[in-house]
Amino acid sequence: MHKKEEKSVLVDFSSIEQNLRDLKIKNRGVQAIETEKIVGSLSRYNDFSENLIPTRDDFGSRYENIKKGMLNGVNFPPIQVYKVLDNYFVIDGHHRLMAAKNILNAKYIDAEVLEIEFKFDISADKTYTYNTASAKKFLIKLEENSFREKTYMPNSVLAQPLKVTEFGSYGRLYDEIEDYRKKALNGELAKKPIIFAAFGWYEKQFLPAFEIMRGDKILAGFPDRTYTDLYVWIQQHKYYLSQKAGHDVGFDFTAHDFFKRYKKVKFSQLAAAKIHEFFNLIKRLSGKNQ
Repeated sequence: MHKKEEKSVLVDFSSIEQNLRDLKIKNRGVQAIETEKIVGSLSRYNDFSENLIPTRDDFGSRYENIKKGMLNGVNFPPIQVYKVLDNYFVIDGHHRLMAAKNILNAKYIDAEVLEIEFKFDISADKTYTYNTASAKKFLIKLEENSFREKTYMPNSVLAQPLKVTEFGSYGRLYDEIEDYRKKALNGELAKKPIIFAAFGWYEKQFLPAFEIMRGDKILAGFPDRTYTDLYVWIQQHKYYLSQKAGHDVGFDFTAHDFFKRYKKVKFSQLAAAKIHEFFNLIKRLSGKNQ
């Protein structure tokens, strides 16, 4: 008796993107997943650290801290992944995953699993394959669609579209909008639909930052990235530096540290006369309303 031959099917994400509203993301909770089935993650640019700033030194120090913790029995939070068919893409927890595999030779790791439910039927007689780069673009598109539905702020009506190249960035932008909603106008925005806070945040916080970045040609130091990517990096940088120090490191320190690290990706073309203006940008992005 001959074994029934399996048919290989290449998943076409471009066609699936035409009907994003039909897709569902199911939170399957925390479960142990096979590390060998993790096929994709944030493609770090020039050795980007989890802090979203390009620096091998910082990457190494974070990795070493997690490694020491694991060797001393410290329990770390689960990583977060998307599940696409039978494989996983890392959203958050790259250092934890690397340490678990390299130090503990882990075959499994705890992860919060967000599974993508497709409309087509999964057949046991078929094997499904896909290009991981295409899958990543698809997942970002899915996040963009979710962001648009939550904020009622489609890119088609924005002077400068909010486009990103990394997983999780739309979630961070949404968190900023929620924070703006709670704090702006002495909390009055929290009583209104989120669309008011979304466009208020965009006008008061994002657009001024974009205008300075565009005027100073800051994006030239980051090929294949977007202004929204850079905006998210700056915000995250201050957070991680403060976490590392155990206290708020302050706006000026963050700005100087940012530029020091930025030089590693040939950011030297920024005119010295413009640096002071960008320091002010950092302060505004950090929400100096404490």
